[in-house]
Amino acid sequence: MLNHGFAQVPPPRRVPEADLHDALFQKAEAAKPHGAPGPRPFRERRQTRSIAESRNEALNVLDRLLVRYEEINGELKEAEEKYRSLFEEALVGIFQVSPSGRPLCVNSAMADIYGYDSSQQLMAEVRNLRRHHLVDAHRMDEWRAALEDNGVARGMRAEIYCRDGSKKPVTLNIRAVRDGRGRLIRFDGTVEDLTEQKHEEERIHFLAYYDSLTGLPNRTLFSAQLSEALSCTRARNGRAALLLLELGRFKIINDSFGRLFGDRLLLEISGRIQRSIGEMCILARIGGGEFAIVIPEISDTSDAAAAVERVMGSLSEEFSTDSHSLNISFNVGISIFPENGCDGRELLQNADIALFSAKEEGPNKSRFFTEEMNSQLMEQLRLENGLRLAVDRNELFLLYQPQVNSRTGSITGLEALLRWQHPQLGLVPPVKFIGIAETSGLIVPIGEWVLRTACTQAKMWQDQGLPPVPVAVNVSAVQFRQQGFRDLVRCVLRETGLEPKYLELELTESLLLTNADVMFSILQELRGMGVKLAIDDFGTGYSSLSYLRQFQVNRLKIDRSFVRDVAVNRDDAAITTAIIGMAKALNLEVLAEGVENKAQLAFLQNQHCYDIQGYYFSKPVSVGKIAEHLKMASIQPA
Repeated sequence: MLNHGFAQVPPPRRVPEADLHDALFQKAEAAKPHGAPGPRPFRERRQTRSIAESRNEALNVLDRLLVRYEEINGELKEAEEKYRSLFEEALVGIFQVSPSGRPLCVNSAMADIYGYDSSQQLMAEVRNLRRHHLVDAHRMDEWRAALEDNGVARGMRAEIYCRDGSKKPVTLNIRAVRDGRGRLIRFDGTVEDLTEQKHEEERIHFLAYYDSLTGLPNRTLFSAQLSEALSCTRARNGRAALLLLELGRFKIINDSFGRLFGDRLLLEISGRIQRSIGEMCILARIGGGEFAIVIPEISDTSDAAAAVERVMGSLSEEFSTDSHSLNISFNVGISIFPENGCDGRELLQNADIALFSAKEEGPNKSRFFTEEMNSQLMEQLRLENGLRLAVDRNELFLLYQPQVNSRTGSITGLEALLRWQHPQLGLVPPVKFIGIAETSGLIVPIGEWVLRTACTQAKMWQDQGLPPVPVAVNVSAVQFRQQGFRDLVRCVLRETGLEPKYLELELTESLLLTNADVMFSILQELRGMGVKLAIDDFGTGYSSLSYLRQFQVNRLKIDRSFVRDVAVNRDDAAITTAIIGMAKALNLEVLAEGVENKAQLAFLQNQHCYDIQGYYFSKPVSVGKIAEHLKMASIQPA
């Protein structure tokens, strides 16, 4: 075997472990100072552990290190996968950008926000955010300055430019990342698409300031627009007009024809008004069927009057849909700036007073505000406030007017009539406070008091041994439509002990024709109790034979407006004759109201109408006077 020029070196001789250990021990003994303790413990410990055991222990440690390495490696891989998943599936865009604006890393959400199909496509097409105009360069400079000062910028709103050139609102959060020497190496951040949020904010803003049906300004926005318009008018020393328009019987229209028809009607009304007033005026819907119009520049009140005529003319034409046709009524109140108010609040208040006055005049009326109207309103408010306390203060009382058979003079019934003795104003006529009671809702508790008082009095007369006769009570439309009206009638009859046949409820034609199906159900239940039903002021409403057959009332009361001139006016005589004939043909009782003289009585008797109510026999009288009449069992002409 060739040694290639190298001397062969014999391998080292392997020294037995025991000999090696003894040699080391002997060297240590020789080197130690005299009297020092010997190293027996070390020798014993070393002697108890073999090389094999040490090797095995080292291998075990190595195995554990390898296992832990694998575990750590797996955990790192799992964490990396989770991070990658979070990065790619995040709902917000995540990015890393170099200081110069070059995208380093973006996720799918970031690409989607900018309008790219994938993050790879964005990275391939966009080399620099600034030069590619994805973000406004000026805004980028602002953000960079903020980042240099604080190292982070949060919640920054901006508009970005998408791939197709469109703009999109976003929120940005950016952090500056630096190396160990403090040098800027990149920007990390997130971007969130605010498009849906912006749409929601716009929707909320719209609902806060605009009517959702017509798209017109609502009361809140209108108040601001009115103030702004008045400021401009004031600056040029001009004049302006405010019109409040209210659709008549809008709730009844909704109830009768359905809300869909009501919505279509409002849309058509708003369109007609807008076309009639032009673009320079302000139009708003400020209530259910109430609209407000500002004419920002007028020379005198005739300009406002002309605008009112145009509006009323546009609304006078018939409204129709596939299923319904309708002519509507409305009223308009007008106030003038600066004569009727120096600010929007006062101008609105006075226009509302004018509207109230117009409604009292009847449908399709308009009124300009006057100070006299304000005085009348103050009086009505005074009456309303007093009326709220009238029941508790025992200021209300009932009078009773006899209903008489004109052939025999016998009393066939009594009508309970409400009166109010005001502590300062004295006796207030019903015509002054009944309407106030209805519009304020006070008619409900007052009507209950009237019903209970009349039934209690009728039962008291019977308990005194007087001849039993029915007592008639007028029922307001507001009261009749209350949910618990039928239960109230039943409860009052039970509590007072009055038999139902001695109670007659007087209703108006217009009330019965409002939501006829519901009215029919209520009337059926009342008739089922045994209560009598009468139609008051018959002939002044719609007078339909079909509803008379459907509702099956007991009696018709001919309105006093026909009876007043029945002996001298051929038209009134013809109408009265027709009502009497119709009632008898339908087997209904008929009574004439407002009979005051012998000529009227003679005409009615010739038409075989014998039940009479009016001053000819008796005015409304007190409880004591009625008791006297009942004791006599008959009544003679006054």
